[in-house]
Amino acid sequence: MIFFTADTHFYNKEHLRIGHRYFGNWQEKQEYIISQWNGVVSPTDEIYLLGDISDGTGEETNQVLSRLNGTKYLIIGNHDFYLDDPDFDQSLYVWARQYHELYTMNQKFVLFHFPLEVWSGYRNDRFHLHGHLHRPAPVYEPIRRYEAGIDAHDGRPVPIDAIWERLTGFHNADRGVPGFED
Repeated sequence: MIFFTADTHFYNKEHLRIGHRYFGNWQEKQEYIISQWNGVVSPTDEIYLLGDISDGTGEETNQVLSRLNGTKYLIIGNHDFYLDDPDFDQSLYVWARQYHELYTMNQKFVLFHFPLEVWSGYRNDRFHLHGHLHRPAPVYEPIRRYEAGIDAHDGRPVPIDAIWERLTGFHNADRGVPGFED
């Protein structure tokens, strides 16, 4: 199975909320995310992390990523500074990129940390998955754009089939974008 998540912000000691759920301290929040993750992602699953994974050091991030199930791929977010720490174990990810186009289910999924207004294949109903906004709902317009962040999923990664089911009835061409032409 393929999963997606974003904005876990492990080791963040200031923001003690996931969606509408509040925690007493950062450790409680972190253990909750780990439990939610491992409750749905098996060791043989693939998971695409759409940025802002850890606010910790390289060593701290090694520790938490080692506890999480799945083969991990990173789309780099604006808070992933641990990647520059020489103590971070880069092998915890298959790869780390700014942008990726995933081809699966006979479809293209455009992966980027930030939400895009239009994306590669937009008019052809291609999907765009992102994080960054920390919204409590994954969809705000009836188009094929989906926020995979933990705030919209009670801390759990979301499986690709749930995203497909939620967005498949939407059509990007139904939405006018002023100034956009193919």
